[in-house]
Amino acid sequence: MSDPTEIPGHPAAETAAQRMALRYGSDRPRRRAVIVVLCAVLGTTFLVWLAWATWVHSAPPIDAAVSAYDVVSTHESRVKVEARFRDADVEGSCLVRATAADHTIVGELNLTVAELREADGDWIPIRTEREATTVTLVRCRASD
Repeated sequence: MSDPTEIPGHPAAETAAQRMALRYGSDRPRRRAVIVVLCAVLGTTFLVWLAWATWVHSAPPIDAAVSAYDVVSTHESRVKVEARFRDADVEGSCLVRATAADHTIVGELNLTVAELREADGDWIPIRTEREATTVTLVRCRASD
């Protein structure tokens, strides 16, 4: 009886590399290069987007915060808003909200950039439906 590895064409006569190529396919260097290039392009695109998003959000057109508030009466509160603007010609508005002890909204005031510049650290009155317990800055949006 003969050894099967000695018979030409017999599966046992194939080398390990040939068996692996038959089972899993042969190595394709061109496909590997295309995959590496695509991964590099996607990675670079992501990093560029990340840098852009970081830059845009690190310097908003309007940066404002409530520096102080005072509850004057049942129907009035006052607020001081500190605002910084990226450009001298920026336009937009900020929403200031007064809330009661039960967390319901009792007053809102939408301040334009012109009103914020005019106030510049002065008290701004907010009319309320009933007594407020806190005044917060909800958001600032720049106009396009």
